[in-house]
Amino acid sequence: MNSFLAACCLLVLLGSCRNELEEVQKLTNEKPLPVSSTRNVEMLYSDSARLKAKINSPSRETFLGEEGIVEFPKGLKIEFYEFDGTVSSQLTAAYAVNYTNKDRMEAKNDVVFSNASGDKLNTEHLIWDQKMNRIYSEVFCKITSPDRVIYGEGFESKGDFSSYRILKIKGNISLKDE
Repeated sequence: MNSFLAACCLLVLLGSCRNELEEVQKLTNEKPLPVSSTRNVEMLYSDSARLKAKINSPSRETFLGEEGIVEFPKGLKIEFYEFDGTVSSQLTAAYAVNYTNKDRMEAKNDVVFSNASGDKLNTEHLIWDQKMNRIYSEVFCKITSPDRVIYGEGFESKGDFSSYRILKIKGNISLKDE
């Protein structure tokens, strides 16, 4: 009987140690470490020797894995360029992540996207589908143009923010006297 009781106690102890170890591993492995970390980043993207975009960020971290994650934990500024080298649009955000294997970038927290026509989008979450050259949001957004302010829930546009639409308009304020 004593050996049976000792075996039961041993099983209970081993079982509780395993659970405790799993909890420790869960806590220590929650976020993987980056394979590279860079500070004061300036990245240039070109196509056929023409500048397409420039990214500036205080920090960039790259993670290996199926998604190929490049994270900008302290935010970024992206300038998109026309064929002639002029800036066509600009994006800033307090945080961004690029899923390189999915050709998708997400900008979060105080996102501002503006174009050369004077339109400015403010939102908290913006997704850029690079394959489809489309940007969109499913959260509250505000677009300020030279003659009006539009509030809404959800947004979609061409990648260069040249034409856009708000999905659920909540308010439209004219800034010019009619």
